[in-house]
Amino acid sequence: MLDVNDGIVSAAGIAEGIATSGAGLNTLLVAGVVTILAGGSAAAGAKYTEVRTEWEMNRELIRAERDAIAADPDGEFEELVGLYREKGLDDDLARRVAKALTDRDPVAAHCDVELRLELSDAGSGAATAGLIAGLSYGAGASIPLLSIMLLPIGGRVEITFALVLFALALTGCFAAWLTGLPAVKLILRNVLLGTATMLASLFLGLLIAT
Repeated sequence: MLDVNDGIVSAAGIAEGIATSGAGLNTLLVAGVVTILAGGSAAAGAKYTEVRTEWEMNRELIRAERDAIAADPDGEFEELVGLYREKGLDDDLARRVAKALTDRDPVAAHCDVELRLELSDAGSGAATAGLIAGLSYGAGASIPLLSIMLLPIGGRVEITFALVLFALALTGCFAAWLTGLPAVKLILRNVLLGTATMLASLFLGLLIAT
């Protein structure tokens, strides 16, 4: 939803500003394609980097924990017992739980309690996350861009403005459904941000036109 919103708001600002400045259809078309390609690529790259970096950091933490256990297994075991005591277990139960989990997989036991991580051989998923982010941005950006290019010149700015706000209200509703957060709050946030962006772009477009 964040990438869809970014696409809608960014493209709406560009489309409204360029249309108000009096640019022709060819200029709008070029601007639309560039917005989708550049914005989508940026969103995909940012998400890929974010997910991949977090995955690499977690792998490094797990590697360091594995090395620490190999260097001092008794000390790491006592640390694990202490962590379970901090969770409210008495010493005897903490030791029994720590021993059972250590016998099964000491690295996994430490990662779960100490690092809040799970051992997994799965990849980072960064490429998939990046692709989804890029496509989401492009889908959002296509709404105002197609509207501003396909609607009649006489009312395209006003209709696109209203269509963008409606789309942002829908994404706010969907985000509220996904997160359980108040729908009104998310809708207002989206609509106000979109309104501010488009008004600024309209003002700039009018300045250029005059």
